[in-house]
Amino acid sequence: MTKLGILLSSARPNRVGEKVARWVSAAADDRFDIDLIDLREVALPSFDEPTSPKSGAEKTTDHGRSWAERIDALDAIVILTPQYNGSYPGALKNAIDFLYGEWENLPTVLVGYGWNAANEVLPLLETLMGRVGADVLGTVGLGFREDLSVEGELFVSEEKNAALETALAAVESKVLAPVG
Repeated sequence: MTKLGILLSSARPNRVGEKVARWVSAAADDRFDIDLIDLREVALPSFDEPTSPKSGAEKTTDHGRSWAERIDALDAIVILTPQYNGSYPGALKNAIDFLYGEWENLPTVLVGYGWNAANEVLPLLETLMGRVGADVLGTVGLGFREDLSVEGELFVSEEKNAALETALAAVESKVLAPVG
């Protein structure tokens, strides 16, 4: 079964990301083996490896090796990000920057949430993931008021549900497509 990571990037105590993660997980259920990755629990320090991830050198820290192994074990990933001050959380940037080759060609879906349907953070994150070589197959932006409350109550529109379904179907097609 396809192993899908759902990366919860907010580490704030008052986050609504867990509710967004449940929405994604429910849509993905039965088709994927889900690994819910909570950056609050992963708790990576600021990048502390002696060499650049782009160099391809082996990780020297236990947390660096563990993080690389976890992402490398995935067939695809959905990255959930709030829009904080027009961008993504620092914990997410650090987690992405810890790795390089592990992101390459990894089928990726981006789900943002915040004011204005996360319309500022999603293009930034899409650019970043493209730079590390991920294969971004779709983005979905949830907006406070129209799709969820600031407390995290979800009332996602059919259009956004359909967009998530389309993105997950693209992941399935990509992962199951013959190589060559």
